Amino acid sequence: MKSDKSAKILVVDDEPRNVKILQIQLQARGYTVLTASDGAEALQIISDDIPDLILLDINMPKVDGFEVVTRVRSEKKTEFIPIIMITALRDTHENRIKAVEAGADDFIEKPFNSFEVLARIKSLLRIKLYHDTLEQHNTRLETELQMARSVQEIIIPQNGTQELAGFQIASYSCPALAVGGDFFDVWEIDENRIGVLISDVMGHGASAALVTVFIKTVLSEHREHIKDNPSQILQILNTRFNDIISSRLFMFATAFCAVFDLTTKQLVCSNAGHPTPFLQHGLQSECERITDKQTGNGLGIRRESVYENCYYRFDSSSRVFFYTDGAYEVRNSQNENFTVERLQDVIKSCDAESPNDLIEFVSDTIAKYSHVHPYEDDLTLIAIQG
Repeated sequence: MKSDKSAKILVVDDEPRNVKILQIQLQARGYTVLTASDGAEALQIISDDIPDLILLDINMPKVDGFEVVTRVRSEKKTEFIPIIMITALRDTHENRIKAVEAGADDFIEKPFNSFEVLARIKSLLRIKLYHDTLEQHNTRLETELQMARSVQEIIIPQNGTQELAGFQIASYSCPALAVGGDFFDVWEIDENRIGVLISDVMGHGASAALVTVFIKTVLSEHREHIKDNPSQILQILNTRFNDIISSRLFMFATAFCAVFDLTTKQLVCSNAGHPTPFLQHGLQSECERITDKQTGNGLGIRRESVYENCYYRFDSSSRVFFYTDGAYEVRNSQNENFTVERLQDVIKSCDAESPNDLIEFVSDTIAKYSHVHPYEDDLTLIAIQG
């Protein structure tokens, strides 16, 4: 609907004289007028040619005005059509209440006051125009967000499992909105080594998702040249983040980078303010929080930040569990956080042999704990096993 003057109005009344009066008045002011003599005919017209506003008599044969309002409001494509009920002096106060409860927006009384009728129509059409404009913007935004989601699905590994260079990898990612600020990537260095980076951009939604594309781009540019030095990768990411993102926008990100090597049975890792992963040697063993005391600043906080490598044993019996803060900040109905300690206990208690079973167990436990879905923050879980 381009304007209220080009609106299409349906007049429904079983008294031909009333229909004619309204039709003449509305057409004289440029409105397109559709007419019906009862509720059944009105519903058929609405189904074939949706109007912008309905003037509707209450008492009619076949299908009365109450039923028409109820059915119009029950359909998604017609639920927001403004409806003005036509009432007679004999109509009771209870009838008006019943009409409001069914979904009527306004009332006019017989005999009609032309100026009052036109003023009420104009007011409701203006509201309808605002609603339609907002709906169009929302539809366009939803389309753009879905496109952004498709792009993000390309740069982030899909939920599920994969085998890479002798490692078993399972992941689960659930953005709070259509797109999110969580990012991770896993790549093969050689036949016995893989690299991993997990990151969490401040906030969530479209702005955070755009930054994940930036992280992916910088990571892809440098990871092939820096095969076994996670701290250097974080150093480059931090420098570029400060130069390009933080210098223009107040945004930062946490990140954790690791290299797994089955030949040397070693895990080399470096942390930029990210929640510390858990390391296990054998099922139901103690969960060690790695690099807990050697964490550098998040990406984009200070250009001069320094990152250190830490070294841990990692062999075919070992596995590492990565996560973002969405995993332990979910809340239950008592508004209590899941907590890192509870996450650690859940991982320790799980007797699953495969990374995928572990991920499913942890994600199901978090889902049962939380009373909010979708989650208020992005959530990412990764398990890697030798």
